[in-house]
Amino acid sequence: RRSSYNFTTASPPPAPPANVIVLAKSQDLIQPLRFRDFIGSGLPLTVAVVIVGALLSHLMGRLVFDSDAPFPAWACTASGASCEFVAIPGVVQGRDVQAQACIVDLGASVDGTLCQLWNGTMVSTLQFVRGR
Repeated sequence: RRSSYNFTTASPPPAPPANVIVLAKSQDLIQPLRFRDFIGSGLPLTVAVVIVGALLSHLMGRLVFDSDAPFPAWACTASGASCEFVAIPGVVQGRDVQAQACIVDLGASVDGTLCQLWNGTMVSTLQFVRGR
């Protein structure tokens, strides 16, 4: 069985099924739970989950997926990609690269013969063969 955490428990109080059951069953108690009882305990938890979730997403994106890296070559070879991966050395996002993505600029040339490098340089795509 796969276990994972989702943000359902951080939803507004009566939304998750477990909270609805607890709220309904508490009506049999001497002092039933009120909506504000859920908010009092749920609001700090919700704020903490949102902050920790955002920080972990940012950190894990960098560690696991190397999200700060230059645009990967495989993304340009994907079907329908609007870029060419060209063998032009340069600096992309502070890293020295031997090849880089070149975004096809249909605004500058309707036939897609021009593309734009990270630094803004326009390059002709006619000198590059796709898949090389």
